[in-house]
Amino acid sequence: MAIVTVVGSSGMTVQVTVEGARMQTLASSYAAQILGAVATGDVTSVDLALGTNTSPSATTSLVQGVITTGGAFSMAGNYSNLVIGTLGAEFNSADQDLPLTPNVKAVTVDGTGITASTLSVLAGDMEGVTFYAGNYNGTFVSTMGNNLFDGRNHTGNWTIATGDGNDTIYAAAGTNNIRAGEGQNLITLSTGANFVASEGQDTITGVENSSDTVTILGGQSVVTLQSNSLVVDSALAGSQITVGINSTVFGGTGSTVNFSSSTGTIVGTVGDTISAAGDLEVYHGSNQSISVSGALKFISGTGNTSINAGLGTIWGANDLRATVNTNGLALFTANQPNTTGSQYIDASSSKGTLEAWTGAGNNTIIGTSGSDHMVFGTQFANSNGDSFATVTGGSGAANTFGVLAGHNGGDITITDFGSAAGNMFFMYNYKPADADKAVQALLATATVSGGNTTLQLDNNMKVTFLGVTDLKASSIVIS
Repeated sequence: MAIVTVVGSSGMTVQVTVEGARMQTLASSYAAQILGAVATGDVTSVDLALGTNTSPSATTSLVQGVITTGGAFSMAGNYSNLVIGTLGAEFNSADQDLPLTPNVKAVTVDGTGITASTLSVLAGDMEGVTFYAGNYNGTFVSTMGNNLFDGRNHTGNWTIATGDGNDTIYAAAGTNNIRAGEGQNLITLSTGANFVASEGQDTITGVENSSDTVTILGGQSVVTLQSNSLVVDSALAGSQITVGINSTVFGGTGSTVNFSSSTGTIVGTVGDTISAAGDLEVYHGSNQSISVSGALKFISGTGNTSINAGLGTIWGANDLRATVNTNGLALFTANQPNTTGSQYIDASSSKGTLEAWTGAGNNTIIGTSGSDHMVFGTQFANSNGDSFATVTGGSGAANTFGVLAGHNGGDITITDFGSAAGNMFFMYNYKPADADKAVQALLATATVSGGNTTLQLDNNMKVTFLGVTDLKASSIVIS
């Protein structure tokens, strides 16, 4: 612990005990403000008595109330400052900075009657401070203990910082910058713009008609916000996060995130469990579990990922290994820039259908029991190269497999071409003068070995049909 000395009343000082560098910086800033006003004769300080205290008549810019005992106080009038601590020695004496026993009696202050436009509060009480704010702006710094700041039913812009106790903060309606310490804090936001840095294991609740930004530093918190919210989850311990429409979540490690309304965005999570009642965009995550009632946009994700969605578009990235279950269409494209590594998509449990466009590198695609469509060797900007793909269409409805004119080279294996009646292999945008002759020319390249058939396509691509020895022209379309 450290001591910050503040000039008090009647030539005496007030000692404020602080914990940690952050609290010391804030307390020292307050002390410097008062010291500067003392040097210019622009401060009036009075000791507050238990009960009601009306500010004295003063011509100074700063009117400071001083509390050095426990109890309940009420302030009215033009107070601009309040310091709560332990009565110290005389100002400028040799003993003014000697440490004393900190105040250990709880203090309650009703500040609703203050008429100044701004109030600055510095408190250091081991038993904590309860402060009720009025309709004005201010700064509330309480360096220790379990504190209560209550701005409910009032308006004002506040900066609120507390130490490592278990604090309760009710924000006023306005712009609030809140940083509680490493305790178990209860933070309830109001309308306006709220910025919260959560260092502890906090419960943070927002309301509609606000713009809330919460940065989670400590983790193991419960954050429930409404529309237009932003959560930056920087903790290594998971939290429970719920946000409303048009909200965004950044980061997170092992958190549970719920988007309770129709749209949302989440970026850069690791091992999060994510759910959404509507549509959701997921960027750059790893090892996620995603459940979306509406449409999912999954972009540049990687790692072992579970996707359940009404329908979804998956823009793949290196080392993605995803299980996909959609009620409608799932579209997979292996197209993120400079993506030439392995990607694995398993949609075998999906109730919908899959459309997959393989790209450079090694792709493994397992389709649904519906009618799937798979395109090989696609040329994507900033991600070109040979395509090595193993695909399974599924044994239900008929599937289509093939290439577009101008495809890349590679080696493609279709594992179950013969398992569903009506499966077709296509070559689109070739525009042959005689389609039937083009099909026969393709079949002429076939080699049969080990019970499998391999076709040699243009652009140095091979396609192998496992378990097929009698590939027929009726199963090929060139157009």
